[in-house]
Amino acid sequence: MEQRRPNKEPPLQRLKREFADFAASLVRLLWLSALFTPILLLSFLTLDLPYRAFDTLTALDPALHPSQWLTIGRMVMSAAPLFAVLLARRFGGEEASRVITASWTVAAIATFAEISYLAPALDSSDLPNVRFVMGFVASAMIGQYVAANIYDVIRGGGRWWRAPLYASLAGYGVEVFVYFPSVYGGANTPWINWMIGDFAVKTLIAFLFLPIYAVFRRMLKPRGGFGG
Repeated sequence: MEQRRPNKEPPLQRLKREFADFAASLVRLLWLSALFTPILLLSFLTLDLPYRAFDTLTALDPALHPSQWLTIGRMVMSAAPLFAVLLARRFGGEEASRVITASWTVAAIATFAEISYLAPALDSSDLPNVRFVMGFVASAMIGQYVAANIYDVIRGGGRWWRAPLYASLAGYGVEVFVYFPSVYGGANTPWINWMIGDFAVKTLIAFLFLPIYAVFRRMLKPRGGFGG
């Protein structure tokens, strides 16, 4: 019995479809990056401003006050892994990772352009040292990638809070354990105490994120192929 072969898609039609898919993906990447990049830029601008809100909750020893290591910029940056989790819920871990990469690229270019513009008025003491910059950027980026992809792996099934909580804690954990040894290792400071305190603050933020996630999970339905 003769069987009909499926009609092949004409090359021109296939090219149009693939270009339309690429254009839609590019537009989506651009507008999601436009939402993510301001978090990074605001963090950069406030990175040297101490965050003193938790100082009264700790020991009297000023060396252990969170403001010794915790800045407004790092508090702002703590929102980035949570945003990455929301992106992963809606678009998947790979898409969230692309948005993180694009946003950091734009933020780096903008920061370099600003420093170049202000260079004649800046002294060497006005700029952070290379060790700090490398440690801060590497820890923040890795933490965001980890949060997005851990969420993508464990989403679906179980309690609704499991994936966002575990993902945010994993992201914060990696960030903290990369940042402090790379920036303060070998220095004559109680940086291990700071590291423990910083992770405690980030753990509190991860739990406070759950009610926010509970609201957004109803609004951000996963696209086809993504569970959760």
